[in-house]
Amino acid sequence: MTKGKLYIIPVPISEDTLQRVIPDFNKSVVNNLRIFVVEKLKTARQFLRKMDSEFPIDDSVFFEQDKHAEYNFHPDVIKFLNEGKDVGLMSESGYAGVADPGTKIVSLAHENKCQVIPLIGPSSILLALAASGMNGQGFTFHGYLPKAGNERVQKIKDLTTQIQRTNFAQLFIETPYRNDVMFDDLLKSVSGEFKLTVAYDITGANENIITKKIADWKKSPFKFDKLPCVFVLGN
Repeated sequence: MTKGKLYIIPVPISEDTLQRVIPDFNKSVVNNLRIFVVEKLKTARQFLRKMDSEFPIDDSVFFEQDKHAEYNFHPDVIKFLNEGKDVGLMSESGYAGVADPGTKIVSLAHENKCQVIPLIGPSSILLALAASGMNGQGFTFHGYLPKAGNERVQKIKDLTTQIQRTNFAQLFIETPYRNDVMFDDLLKSVSGEFKLTVAYDITGANENIITKKIADWKKSPFKFDKLPCVFVLGN
């Protein structure tokens, strides 16, 4: 029996950008899927209905990922794949498995010799790096830095040490309402010759991607609202 395929389905990062960031090919794939592994059920349903207003939500099976749960549904998903049924994997926004849930089910698909197909779509990390002007030949994405002030500052200093040693760009994100705190710590903790990219609201209506030296940022700080941002630190 031919096994099913696991499709990684990118989801728009910002509101009302589906036509801009999701290829028509993705829509043709998604329209044929009836089994989904999702980060949040409500968001997934909304996305599917935006893709196709007549998508048969009630005829579809959804497995909701919860990072605080034990992912007990994984055997059921693998059973579907082994029976030849295709499955779609999506996070709340962006790319599942990249700073979002999804890696476990992808790993299990590989272990069961099921084909994994990543569809083209937006990834804020890669978009930020490409637009930063930093070293894209080698880089590290750190996800969220520590919440505690002293630990966060120490981590920032560790990143500058890595940059001096490797010349690799260092990428990280923050919860939108703490963007100002992160930005202030960067200006206080990093030497003026280092460069910082603020990649703000990528693909959104307020998209703004700026790279300047820390010394120049201190002269004209960025004004944040509560929107997602990717930070890139480098030379």
